[in-house]
Amino acid sequence: MTDYLSRKIKIVSFIAILCVVFQHAINFTGYIDPSSTYVGQLHGNTLLQYIFGYGFARPAVALFFLLSGFLFFRNYTLGKTLSKFRSRFRSLFIPYVLWGALSILFIVFLQSTGGFSSLYTGVVSEKSFGTYIQMIIHHGVAYQLWFLWDLMLYTLLAPIFYIVLRYSNVLFLIPLYILWMLQIPLPSVFSFLYRGGLFYLLGAYIAMYGVYIPKEKVKPIALVSIIFWMVMLAIKTSIAFGIFPSMYLKLSQIDNMAIIMGISALWFGYDKIASAKIMNIFLAATPFTFFLYASHEPLLEVLKQAGVLFTGRSDVSLLFLYGASIIVVVSVTIGCGTLLKRFVPKFYRLLTGGR
Repeated sequence: MTDYLSRKIKIVSFIAILCVVFQHAINFTGYIDPSSTYVGQLHGNTLLQYIFGYGFARPAVALFFLLSGFLFFRNYTLGKTLSKFRSRFRSLFIPYVLWGALSILFIVFLQSTGGFSSLYTGVVSEKSFGTYIQMIIHHGVAYQLWFLWDLMLYTLLAPIFYIVLRYSNVLFLIPLYILWMLQIPLPSVFSFLYRGGLFYLLGAYIAMYGVYIPKEKVKPIALVSIIFWMVMLAIKTSIAFGIFPSMYLKLSQIDNMAIIMGISALWFGYDKIASAKIMNIFLAATPFTFFLYASHEPLLEVLKQAGVLFTGRSDVSLLFLYGASIIVVVSVTIGCGTLLKRFVPKFYRLLTGGR
């Protein structure tokens, strides 16, 4: 891997985790399924949060899966399976367990203060040890850890993925992507592919076969991707808020197209701003990408609940809280990560899987 590509992956990954925080920071409603419309009034607050949280941020998770598949398979052969399993045990399983346990301890502490009883159903400190194990396994508190869970599953399936891609080439991916774009469900046994598996496989395919893009084509691809991404987001937002009806495509299908265009816009758009000064700022923060991912919840939820108590639920206060909570969470987590890395480096390496 070249230095340029390594730097690009680091910076794009950090931008993607910022997008995840933007999505999780939404406070005007709970989770909105991409296939459903928003039932509520349209205000500047709801519109801006939706555009940033459910618009610009949507490609982030798919991009993470794509990059994860690429990094896993770029030097993979069947003979390296055991060594890959060992490395992913350190980089995925150990952080998964540690962050799940730390999140439970965090909730126990907060509930003991008497002010955050709604953070989890029931009093967590009174649950049995077996329930704690189940909460860790099923990422019951730090729900963002589902991503690591899926990566562990894909790691176990890596030999199968490799053989399928080795002998089918791109022919295996094309029908799957058509089904995904059209939102035609797969049999339940293959449903895991819809949670990121398609993009993980795409990353694996790129690592195994390579995709050559002439340098002179990068700018046009970036420009077209950005334009179509903006158009898709405008259509999606208009339909989600009932401004225009969905006549020919489902909202989820439009969301999928926006995700594809967003990934392309981010990846190829980076090449045109790679030398910008802000990229150096992002690069300095990239060592804490995983730490920010793993630690931003349930901290973000705590800030949202506490913030509403102080600011109220007016449109202006919720919009202010949305921006403020993002800034605080990113600053606090990077600050804590810096301190841990400096003073307890071994523990920090365990938490981040050696990253």
